Amino acid sequence: MLRLSSTFTAKSSVLFCASAAEPWSSSTLKSVFTQQKLAGSRFLSTTRTLLGKDTKGATSAARSLLWQGKHAQAQPRGQQWRGARWEQYTKADYGSRRGNQHRNSGSGGFWKMKPESYIFTLIAMNGAVFVMWSIAKNKVTSFGDNKMVRWMADNFTISYAGLTQGRLWTLVTPAFSHVDPMHAMVNMFMLHQFGGDILRILGPKKFIGFYLGAAVLGNLTSALVRGIILPRSTGNRSTIYQSSLGASTSVVGITTLFACLFPQAQLMLMFVIPVRAWMASAGFIGWDLWRVMRSSSTRVDGAGHIGGAVAALGYYWFRLRPLIRRMR
Repeated sequence: MLRLSSTFTAKSSVLFCASAAEPWSSSTLKSVFTQQKLAGSRFLSTTRTLLGKDTKGATSAARSLLWQGKHAQAQPRGQQWRGARWEQYTKADYGSRRGNQHRNSGSGGFWKMKPESYIFTLIAMNGAVFVMWSIAKNKVTSFGDNKMVRWMADNFTISYAGLTQGRLWTLVTPAFSHVDPMHAMVNMFMLHQFGGDILRILGPKKFIGFYLGAAVLGNLTSALVRGIILPRSTGNRSTIYQSSLGASTSVVGITTLFACLFPQAQLMLMFVIPVRAWMASAGFIGWDLWRVMRSSSTRVDGAGHIGGAVAALGYYWFRLRPLIRRMR
C-alpha cells in the first residue's frame, strides 16, 4: 500500500515472473503437490518453477533487486494426492474439457471465463480508478477544481478517520486505487504473475473472495495501526487522518498464499546469491513488521502488507491445510 503523505516507494514484496499456463487438471495438481513439501510459512515460487519449466527474471521497482526463480528439487511426501477431491473443492471448470465453445454462454457465464480473464478484469478495474485519479488531478492543476480529488480521497483511500465517519466501503475500494503510475504497474505486474496461479487452484469465486478478504483485513489493519496504536505509542494523533491506497494488501495476500502452498523454491538474488524462498519472503514481511513497530515514517504502508499476509496465512491454515491433509 502507498501512503499519501510523502515520496513514492513501491510495496515491499519479492518480485519475479511466471508465464501464463492453461487451467490445471487434476493430474497436474496431483503431480505438482506431490513433489512439494507444504509448510505454514511465507515462501514464494511460480508455476513454472514447480513444473520444472524455465523462469524469467524481473526487476522490482521497490528495491531494484533482480530475482530469478529456480526449481528446487523436493522429495515426494506422503501418498499421491487425490486431485479429483481438490477439484471438488475448487469447482474450477473453465470449459477446458467439455463444451469449451460454450464457456461464456448460459447462466453463470461470468464464472466460466478463462483464468486470465478474471485477472485482466481486476487489472482493468484498477486501471479505471487510476484514470479517475488522473482526471481529478488534471482538474486541480488546470482549473483549480478540487472537488473530484476530494471525492476520490474520501472514497478510494483508507484512513481511521474515514472509517469512524462511516465510510466502510473504503475497506475495499483502496484495493483498486492507485495515484502513482509506477505503484500501479508494480502491483498489477505482481497480480498478473501470481494471481492466475492462485485462481487456477482456488477457482474464480474463492479467488475473488480471497482478493477482497485480504483487502479488507489489510486495510482494516492499516487503519487501526494509524488510528489507535501509533497515536498511543508516539503521542502523534495526526496519523488518524493519514490515508493510504493500493492493491498491495490483496497482492501480498496472494503471494503469501502462493508461498504457503509451494514453499520449496530457491531464488538467486541478483543472479549471484542463492537464498531459500522462505528466507526472502520472511525477511520482507519481517521488515514490514519492524518498520511498523518502530513507527517508521516511510511511504510504504507496512501495516497493510502485514494484514494481507495474515489473511493469507489464516486462509491457508484454517481452510486449505485441513483439506490438503485429507487429500494426502
